[in-house]
Amino acid sequence: MKTALKQLAILTLLFLGISIAYAASDATLELRPSVTEAKTGDEFTVDIVLKNPSQQSVISARSWLTYDSSRLEAVNIDSSASSFTLSAPGEDQVSHGEGRVKIGRSNIAGGVKETETKVAVVRFKVLESYEFTTTISFYDYQVSELGHTSVNIIDQGFPANILSKAPDSIQIKLNSGAGSAPTTQPEPTPQPTPPTTDLGGGFAVDMARPVNLKANTGSGYVDLMWQAEVDAARTGFNVYYGKQSGTYTRRRTVDNVGSVRIDNLMNNEAYYFAVTAYDQYNRESDYSNEVGIIVNQPLSSTSPFEGLLSQVSARIPSQPQNGPLAGWLVFSAAGLAGTLVFGRKKNQK
Repeated sequence: MKTALKQLAILTLLFLGISIAYAASDATLELRPSVTEAKTGDEFTVDIVLKNPSQQSVISARSWLTYDSSRLEAVNIDSSASSFTLSAPGEDQVSHGEGRVKIGRSNIAGGVKETETKVAVVRFKVLESYEFTTTISFYDYQVSELGHTSVNIIDQGFPANILSKAPDSIQIKLNSGAGSAPTTQPEPTPQPTPPTTDLGGGFAVDMARPVNLKANTGSGYVDLMWQAEVDAARTGFNVYYGKQSGTYTRRRTVDNVGSVRIDNLMNNEAYYFAVTAYDQYNRESDYSNEVGIIVNQPLSSTSPFEGLLSQVSARIPSQPQNGPLAGWLVFSAAGLAGTLVFGRKKNQK
């Protein structure tokens, strides 16, 4: 009898644990169109809505959409009524050629805790002249926060995606009763396929990796800068980072630039960074060199910005080359040499 009661108690605890874990991932993203049918030239809106029943503190919502750009045009994105007040770099824009609406927004002032809130509103225009049912979907959902569709909270200092499954798509019926397109109508221009020089696994064989990655830091942030060869195929860079060398739990996508600031980091904690280049097919180069740094301790970087040491030296008063100051300089040089070997270099792929 006692054994049976123990087993029942264990099962009850397991059930409660599963229920709690499920409740922690009960957030959903929804698309709410203003119409379900439309005709050529009509415009309609689609609200992107976050439902957060457990009222977790959501710091960011990434909600990229994909649509058929031969039949619809994404006219604009309206985020004026959004509780997510900041847009991510390079996002909140329409890429009609890709058939993408790129929305990434955040709220770092305590997060968003409403049970239901609007992320953004997208306005579409109908281009299709014949009867057709078209689909608007969320793009690139992943279980982690690294996809292009995610709802993130901070969990033990790191962002965590609380979307437990891919959000549902919607369908809009175009030109009801107008009849199908003639069979002689040319097919829409197919999207280009990646060249055959792909390594597989998402890596581009011909794309040069970024080099000479360097870091500097202040309170709560790390500034990174790197170099890359001129490459017409390159679209931008992905910055990877985490708290263990060679293990990157976060990613920041940036445009075709050579520097970025990563903020909202914990002071006096070590972070490791590496950068890849990517092209229009989202294929990536190999990683750059890795740099490690302790946030808010500039001299801890494995590869500090050029001029950092000269800036520190410039603050030292002019003194004779003997006596106490000379001894301090020798001691400091030894200590600095130690800090500059902080971290480990990542094996190049």
